[in-house]
Amino acid sequence: MDRQQSFGGRWTEEKLGILTEYLRAYLKIFDKNPRARLLHTVYVDAFAGTGYIRQRQVDASQLELVEELTADDAQGYVKGSALRALELSPGFGEYLFIEKDPDRCAELKRLTSDISGKKISIKNVDAGEYLRAWCATMDWRTTRALVFLDPYGMQVDWLLLE
Repeated sequence: MDRQQSFGGRWTEEKLGILTEYLRAYLKIFDKNPRARLLHTVYVDAFAGTGYIRQRQVDASQLELVEELTADDAQGYVKGSALRALELSPGFGEYLFIEKDPDRCAELKRLTSDISGKKISIKNVDAGEYLRAWCATMDWRTTRALVFLDPYGMQVDWLLLE
């Protein structure tokens, strides 16, 4: 684990659980609705991180959340938003992960390298600049995107939200 992300606690786990449930409900619309099924779906994680989070305090129930790590490595780690989105079935048509930190980006690439059958793009760029350009190039008549903005601090420029 090259560059660990260490933060959070109970609130982080709750937030990730809420995100997972929201993604399931969102994807259900595109699975069940015949008109929505025709649209291309994209999950965008603008501050994707490494794919996992090192918790400050850990209990035994968290060990099962990170299956790809050994029991020794998993001590204190939970899956982050990017890995949780990739696990959903049915999933999104495409995944775009943006991470400015090169070490975190490299770790995310390593963790997702053996995932097959999913269109995954990982960008090592500033999320604000990249997303504005990306949004301008999309054909929103045929595409729907869910953009998850969960920065480590106050890194989101208000212009991006506008």
